Amino acid sequence: MPAEVGWGKNYYYSRAIVHVDGDGFFAACEVARDPSLKGKPVVTGAERGIVSAATYEAKALGISRGIRLADVHKICPETIILSSDYELYTLFSLRMYEIMRRYTPVVEEYGIDECFGDITGMRRVHRMGYEDIARKIKDDLTRELNISFSLGLSSTKVLAKIASKYEKPNGFTPIRLVEKDTFLKNTPIQGVWGIGANTGELLRKHGIQTAYDFTQRKEDWVRNILTKPTIEIWKELQGEQVYELETEHKQSYHSIQKTKTFTPHTKDSKALYSELSKNVEAACHKARKYKLTTAKISFYLKTTTFRYRTCEISLPERTNEPNQILTSIQTEFMRVFQKGLSYRATGVTLMHLEEAKETQLSLFTNTKKAEGTARIFEHMDKLTERFGNSALFLGSSMKAIVRRNSIPSGKGVGSGSTKREGALLSGYDRKKILSLPYLGEVI
Repeated sequence: MPAEVGWGKNYYYSRAIVHVDGDGFFAACEVARDPSLKGKPVVTGAERGIVSAATYEAKALGISRGIRLADVHKICPETIILSSDYELYTLFSLRMYEIMRRYTPVVEEYGIDECFGDITGMRRVHRMGYEDIARKIKDDLTRELNISFSLGLSSTKVLAKIASKYEKPNGFTPIRLVEKDTFLKNTPIQGVWGIGANTGELLRKHGIQTAYDFTQRKEDWVRNILTKPTIEIWKELQGEQVYELETEHKQSYHSIQKTKTFTPHTKDSKALYSELSKNVEAACHKARKYKLTTAKISFYLKTTTFRYRTCEISLPERTNEPNQILTSIQTEFMRVFQKGLSYRATGVTLMHLEEAKETQLSLFTNTKKAEGTARIFEHMDKLTERFGNSALFLGSSMKAIVRRNSIPSGKGVGSGSTKREGALLSGYDRKKILSLPYLGEVI
């Protein structure tokens, strides 16, 4: 018999897991910051040259993630293309977690645009049923953040994930255990969270096309054919909770972006490279602060006509040291830089961030040099925290430091209040928003 009996529809849930998923989250954050964009095709990713997120108005035109911006212009010349502001998205993400924690202390910060919450046993606290609690969470998210979210409610994380995807955007789908087969029959096996392309292909070779087909296989068959992670998914699809929520607060980032608009504008490649070098230093300082390393970076050069020249680079090894990243950038910079153009901004994004771990040095690595470099940056970080970003820097950043310090009164393009300060989220004032964990300024 299910653990929760009585209280109307609540007996349909052995546990009650909510999954919250932001709809076109990055683009939606930009629209929430600038309501004049509402109802228009908007995409982010100008700094990378490809679409990283799109509003549903843009998606309706056939614009999706990964499309080149040049193709976006062909599909719809009126599409509004913006640079990604990961600091802004982090602020919205933190508010999303806060709202979920009003209804349950058991929250997993699964991603910047999604989270899980276990509301089992919270009916008496909030004096309403599980489905009503989930709807209240959704209403609060939409009202306070001015972004639409899709929510799923079920007895396991995998079923809740299926539920949140079932009706997008702005949907709410409860999957009660007695009705789950109806939903699973409409869910292709590759649409199940945790089942990748290779496992999906293996299952299809055995005649399994849907999640329902998978649940109809006997446990002995599953154990003989599949590995532990997929066996756990099979159990979760049956309604058996295997995955507990990971409730530790994330003190991390999926990516780190640093950009700078500067004045005067420049046609000088050395000055431009120096500006980019300073951005790389700032991004790496933040990565080291949170003990993260990157495997891939992108950088852009922005012209005074607001055209972006971009490049993505896969690094030879994971790192958070600017000198290593700049070595990779040097080989591509002059290919991206175009003589005769005037530039007004540079930016860099550290992607695929993971927690820094002990790395296996290659046979050709100078161990003493690597350890010495790490100690140098450790001391540089301490000086930076104490005296500011210009206390100590790489020689490649010298021109940028000189240029920035030569601007009268210490302010140039972008001085004054920022977009985030001019459009504060509900419940925040200038002082409170500045205390949230984001560093630097994105212009």
